[in-house]
Amino acid sequence: MTIIKELVFSKTVVEFTAVAKEYCAFIENSTDFKLKQFIQVANSLLPLLYYKASLLPSTSPMYEQVNQKHVTEEHYMALHERTKHFLGQYDAFPEVFDKRTAETDDQFAASLSEYLCDIYQDLKDFTMIYQNGQAEEINDALWECKLNFGDFWGIRLANSIRAIHQLAYSDLELVTESPKGSEQNDNIDTSDWFITRRQNEMDNK
Repeated sequence: MTIIKELVFSKTVVEFTAVAKEYCAFIENSTDFKLKQFIQVANSLLPLLYYKASLLPSTSPMYEQVNQKHVTEEHYMALHERTKHFLGQYDAFPEVFDKRTAETDDQFAASLSEYLCDIYQDLKDFTMIYQNGQAEEINDALWECKLNFGDFWGIRLANSIRAIHQLAYSDLELVTESPKGSEQNDNIDTSDWFITRRQNEMDNK
C-alpha cells in the first residue's frame, strides 16, 4: 500500500495530472478563446502533455473490474460538436503515420476536434479518479491511462501537435464564427496554469 501511494503521488504523476487537468479545462472552455489564441496555447500545451505522459511510471492493475467512466457519450458528443464548430474550416487535416496508409497511397483526412476530444475523454476519466479515488483506484486509472497513451490517444496527440504546429506557423488569419450564445474573451487569465508557471521559471533563470 505504501509503495502504491508513493507511486501515484510521485512528482512525475502529480505533474502529469496537473497538465492533464489543464488540458481538460482548456478543451472544455475552448470557445472562450479566439481561435488564434486557442492555437497558440495548444501549440505549447499539447507537446508538454505528450512529454509528461511519456514519463509516466509503469504499474499493474489491482482490481479486476473496469475503471469508472465519467465522460458519458452525450458529454463527448456535445463537446465534440462544439469544438468542431469552433475550429470550422481548420478542423480537417491530412493524417499521416497511420496503419491504413499501408493499404493505399491516398492520405486520410482526420478531424482535429475528434482527436482533441478523444484525448480529453481518457484524461478526464483519469483526473476525476485521481481527484476522488483511493490510491488503489488511482493506480488502476494510471495503468489504464498509460496503456491507452501507448495504444490510442498518444498517436492522436502526436498528430494533433503536427496539425496545430502547421496552423500556428501559417500565414492564415485564423478566424472563425463563435457558437451562438458564446463570447470570446480577449483577456483570459492563464497566470496560474502549470505551463505558464514553468515558462516563467525558465525566463527567470
